[in-house]
Amino acid sequence: MSVLVRIGRHKAILRMGQWVSANRHTETLLNETTSEWVRQTGGPPLSHPDHERCVAEQIAGQLGGRVMLRMKPVTRRAVRVWVAHRQLKLF
Repeated sequence: MSVLVRIGRHKAILRMGQWVSANRHTETLLNETTSEWVRQTGGPPLSHPDHERCVAEQIAGQLGGRVMLRMKPVTRRAVRVWVAHRQLKLF
């Protein structure tokens, strides 16, 4: 349930709804961009088979990056994470 993306010269991992990167600026930018995207769109569709990949593709595309690697999701856990993330960001 993790996705590795490359934004410029930096890499980051999206896991359980949070971005982690060795570069603090990249990590902050990705988390803020994701929060704003969730507020504007409602986040990934609940019916999507891989929520993390959907989010990573959207955010990497907005920031000129690309998805490098993804792990197979644990669907139930992913749905719970993104439903909670969505509810917190919409209100």
